[in-house]
Amino acid sequence: MHKQLKVIGLVGSLLFGGATITLSAGEDPYAEPSPKYLRQFDEQGARTFVLERFDAAGKLVGRSMEKLDENVEIGGPVQRTIAGQRVSLRGLTACPTENVVYNRVQTWSCVDAARDYADAVYNRRASVILCKTLVLTPSGGEAIPASCFVLVGGKGEPFKTVNDDDSMVFLGLASIGRTEDGRSRRPDLEPSQSLSRTMGFQHAD
Repeated sequence: MHKQLKVIGLVGSLLFGGATITLSAGEDPYAEPSPKYLRQFDEQGARTFVLERFDAAGKLVGRSMEKLDENVEIGGPVQRTIAGQRVSLRGLTACPTENVVYNRVQTWSCVDAARDYADAVYNRRASVILCKTLVLTPSGGEAIPASCFVLVGGKGEPFKTVNDDDSMVFLGLASIGRTEDGRSRRPDLEPSQSLSRTMGFQHAD
């Protein structure tokens, strides 16, 4: 379901905590990165927050990295505050209904279910958090629209990428936004939204 980035060549490097970070050629600004790509930013014993900025042509033009000491704040299905940076998961609308079927059998408030799930991923399992945005210069105090991906695993568990955008849609905690003329803002997530509805993850109201 998810398209993964493939590291196809060194086009530069950055130094972070003594580790050399390779850059991928031809990156899609919103494609799901592979665990191998995310592990480039991993530091033992610390979580790392990476923010990548892309221009309109899809070229990576900026990257910031910092150690993350405090918890990620989960404001709801699409709101995240990471290292002081407010993020809104791009193209998504929170809470199709006030209550949702969570864990397929329990009725929860949509916001509480999102906080429970995302807190476990971001604050208890993450080693690297990568968000990608097309916003080159954010306005002061405004949330940036971004797609966020989390590296989990290690200590005997295989590394994998958790796609936050996809997870919120699949769990029925967020819906895909539409343009004024009715077009999908996230056609890449339409299959996940359809699967969610057939499996009964949402609409407990």
